Amino acid sequence: MAGALALILSACGGYGGSSGSGSMACGGAYGSPCPAPTITLTSPGATVSRTVKLSATAAAMGGAAVSRVDFMIDGTVVGTASAAPYSVSWDSTTVGDGNHTLTGKVSDSQSQTATSAAVSVAVKNNPAFSVAMAAAQIFPAPNSGAAGTASLTVKLASGATSGKVTLSGVSATAVTINEAFAGATGASLITLAANGGTAGEWDVPAGALLSADQVTALLQGKLYVIATSAANPAGEIRGQITPDNVTVVFSALAGSQEVPPVTITASGVAATTVDAAANTLTVHVNSTGVDDATGAEVDTGAAGASGPKLVALAKDSVNMGHWSRELATIAASDVGNFSANKLYVNVKTPADPNGAIRGQINASSTPPPAAPTLTQLKSSAFSVCGGCHTGGGTSLPASMDLTPSHIYASIVNVASVEQPALQRVKPGDPDNSYVVQKLEGAATIAGNRMPLGGPFLDQATIDQVRAWITAGAVNN
Repeated sequence: MAGALALILSACGGYGGSSGSGSMACGGAYGSPCPAPTITLTSPGATVSRTVKLSATAAAMGGAAVSRVDFMIDGTVVGTASAAPYSVSWDSTTVGDGNHTLTGKVSDSQSQTATSAAVSVAVKNNPAFSVAMAAAQIFPAPNSGAAGTASLTVKLASGATSGKVTLSGVSATAVTINEAFAGATGASLITLAANGGTAGEWDVPAGALLSADQVTALLQGKLYVIATSAANPAGEIRGQITPDNVTVVFSALAGSQEVPPVTITASGVAATTVDAAANTLTVHVNSTGVDDATGAEVDTGAAGASGPKLVALAKDSVNMGHWSRELATIAASDVGNFSANKLYVNVKTPADPNGAIRGQINASSTPPPAAPTLTQLKSSAFSVCGGCHTGGGTSLPASMDLTPSHIYASIVNVASVEQPALQRVKPGDPDNSYVVQKLEGAATIAGNRMPLGGPFLDQATIDQVRAWITAGAVNN
């Protein structure tokens, strides 16, 4: 009898089996329901465009198994995954631009479900860009006081591009949208047409399109607008087109920034592009006077301090002063260091193996400040100079005439008395302009920082002087 009872119980799954419809385990005919499954969404990013990957981690409890994971936008299922890893591709162009709610729903083999916490995403498939154009974004910077603004809209799904560029201070021969990261040059993609009815306006032609690869480049910060002229056929002013997640910074390189400072006539400009969404770093360095450089790199360290190498740059095989690295993967903490101004570019030479010229990457200084006129500077940065530099004496300060009507002739392309190897203002080269070094109180100056005894100019005002010199130190 006992054997027969055991046989019956075995056939029915027993009292405590872990599987089978007769089990008393969770989900069985005689057991309690299994605990609800769990699901957690991975955010695709605060802002999304085109096709993106939606992902989740999901698990069933007890003896149950995950049967499906549904991904929902604003409550509507947009994709289903039935096996781990749970992910789907979602075409974000199927919804309008703006904020949307992403949720995930998991179902298990016991017909139990759970819904994830909601994740908010901003869809942006028709971005508009306002681009400031300046001579400072070209290397070497041309002698130009021109300015420009590009207003562009791109439909990411099709690549349809529209908009215009408004210029002042230049008779442009062409305006184009090109492909290259800041600090590099690339091929023209779209040629704008001069507006015959509005002076200085250039319009994107009807039907202009970017390819899918060019749209990807746009979202990486790899497209720019450039205006050329007869005087500057390689470019008079330029502006990098930057999406919300991309920051472009231009940094001047000089020996005075090294730790300790290096006395050298070399200089350069580093153009740094950081994508905070993709965690990528792109750097192009254009330098003069260090063609014998043995290495260039991006290091981690605040101004005045040295730190470890983050990314090595490669030397151009043709242009010995050009070093670069594109789309290098960096950590989120490195992006944080970038935002905190704790990255710098360092170029090394045989004579200065620890660094000949260096430039701190200041994330708050982008884009380069628009170049002011000399007339504007006379009432700001140079407003107090004429009080001591009167031009009526035989030695400094009176021997130097910085009164408003004589300031240009006294500083531009004029050798410094204290540092005869340097010009007071060297057009296009603020780092090697002695006026800038005196205003900043560089360690290499002779005598005192200017204005004598203070108060000293704030960095924003000094940057305006730098911008004027970078733009060619025009007498305007």
